Amino acid sequence: MSIIRRNKKRNSANTLYDAYKAVEDLYDYKEGYKLSKGIFDISNEEDCKWLLEIILNEQSSLYCEFQYWHLKRVEGSTFMLYCTDEEGNVLTEINDISINFFFDDLFLLVKKNLLCLPIESKMYA
Repeated sequence: MSIIRRNKKRNSANTLYDAYKAVEDLYDYKEGYKLSKGIFDISNEEDCKWLLEIILNEQSSLYCEFQYWHLKRVEGSTFMLYCTDEEGNVLTEINDISINFFFDDLFLLVKKNLLCLPIESKMYA
């Protein structure tokens, strides 16, 4: 008898936070950056302002106005964070981030000076 192993479905934060369908007020953050309602909510509710800090710290070495960021669980409480441009080229990667984060994945975008969820990206020029 052969045993079929199924891959565990990844638990993405975006699944829970993909409820933002209309333009909302933006929240001032730091260094001229603004947060969408989705990013504001997820950073507060999931206690992940540390992620926003990492992303802002990386901005001085990135020269791309549109960035795709992906926080991905590697194993246990170890994550990697990487950023790609619109063509999928990896701009930066940070490995071995040890954190207590419930979700396996979180995708977010940086559009010029705005941090937003992918579902919100077309709402803001």
